[in-house]
Amino acid sequence: MSGLPERAAQEIETIVSSEGLELVHIEYRKQGHGFLLRIDIDKEGGVTVEDCELVSHQVSAFLDVDDVVPAAYELQVSSPGLDRKFYKLSDYQKFIGRLVRVRTSKAVRGLHVIVGRLKEFNGETIVVTDPVMKKDPDYVVPLADIKETRLEVEI
Repeated sequence: MSGLPERAAQEIETIVSSEGLELVHIEYRKQGHGFLLRIDIDKEGGVTVEDCELVSHQVSAFLDVDDVVPAAYELQVSSPGLDRKFYKLSDYQKFIGRLVRVRTSKAVRGLHVIVGRLKEFNGETIVVTDPVMKKDPDYVVPLADIKETRLEVEI
């Protein structure tokens, strides 16, 4: 969120939660001659186009009236997608049992990418189980070594 005023981020959080939605992530970055303000929202069962429209209108009205964003920007409100990226520690607890793809900075048993079921989370490490591995299917991954975790699309 580099450059987005804290007051704007707090108000966006308030708007999203007041509609019964979860604020997954705010991205504010340089794009072309202006900036991109992308807001990812979610809810149980998934977000609808109407949810995105509602949040977009409310955030846009707030930003236009209070003029807290110092430059021209494009506002995008969307769902985090089926291959949702993890941004918060609470995501690990929330998605226990789901199929994930974990990219690491240090190899775990020779791998930098581990795909499997998120089995455990204790605040410092996660355990990902790869059912293909008959012997020793659990990979223990320290949070400090994780570059990125995403849900895998299950068909």
